[in-house]
Amino acid sequence: MRLVCPSCGAVASAEAWQNDSAIRYTFETLVKLPSPVLNQSLSYLGLFRQGTKALPWRRALTIARSLKDLVETGTVHWQGGETRPCNAEIWGKAIEATLSSGPKGLKNHNYLRHVAWELAAELAAKMEADRESARQRRTRELDEEPPPLSDETKKAIDDLHKKWGMK
Repeated sequence: MRLVCPSCGAVASAEAWQNDSAIRYTFETLVKLPSPVLNQSLSYLGLFRQGTKALPWRRALTIARSLKDLVETGTVHWQGGETRPCNAEIWGKAIEATLSSGPKGLKNHNYLRHVAWELAAELAAKMEADRESARQRRTRELDEEPPPLSDETKKAIDDLHKKWGMK
């Protein structure tokens, strides 16, 4: 029986899909991806087909590994811009947006990185706002005067001063 991958167009027998190490390693790599990315990954691999040719499994393995490395960094960088935090959810949305725009014959992940970088701007802004509000809270806490000492605490301090010979 011959099977055809609906995304990349590769044709092989059922036994070959199971026995070929490149295919096995590709799927092993893909299943390690977080679910938002995994759900779109096979269709994304299909964007790397050149013309009407099938995507070779060794090339698919290389693409899958580099995709996994991109997602695992937790950040995205684009052409001289800032490095932005980028979680798996954003990567999944970026892949979805890339698929919907329909580029064909991709050579690398640059298109995906650009889309993810744009989507990560919102997350970066939210994280910066959170850091700024935490900084302002800390400043306000430092500006506030400590509560006055109770008479009991004052007496305990005086007793310690006497005991240590400080008064």
